[in-house]
Amino acid sequence: MIRQAMILVAALAALPALAADYQAGDRLPDLDIGDRGELVLRGDDADYQPWRYPQQPGKVHVLQYMAATRSASKLNDPFIDRIKSDFPDGTLLSTTILNLDEALWGTGGLISSELTSNKKQYPLAVLVADEEGVGLRTWQLQEDSAAIIVTDSRGMVLYFKQGAMSPDEVDSTIELIRHQLAGSPGQG
Repeated sequence: MIRQAMILVAALAALPALAADYQAGDRLPDLDIGDRGELVLRGDDADYQPWRYPQQPGKVHVLQYMAATRSASKLNDPFIDRIKSDFPDGTLLSTTILNLDEALWGTGGLISSELTSNKKQYPLAVLVADEEGVGLRTWQLQEDSAAIIVTDSRGMVLYFKQGAMSPDEVDSTIELIRHQLAGSPGQG
């Protein structure tokens, strides 16, 4: 009985190790989200179309993948606010993917309304609704959290973080993006 308990504890302790830990120079696996997908505006109407990563080769890409919960959406607000304030629209590709599979039951209408409002405010941002949690599984991300992934113009990972970024991480990642956009050598 004790042996079985020890095996169970060891197995549970290993679960976080199953989550991805992408390093600089890694390539993210391709991702196809066909159930809902990217939110697009057609006049005053909002609709969804299939979305695929990678997108727009040749651009620095900031991806935020998060559970569709209030707590996950707030984890990296300081970083996202800096992206919005420090980089003019169109400078880089910014994609936010919401894992609707982790949303509280009955909040789908509120989430769709908020996505549409955000898309109208930031029309160049790519907003993706992942109905089935395909990205969570494909990229091996942590549940009930948020991940920030920055890739260079060739699609190679420059920065990867699950959970909240520290103020120093926010500053250094903003600086890393600036160097990439300026074409500085040795940055990817």
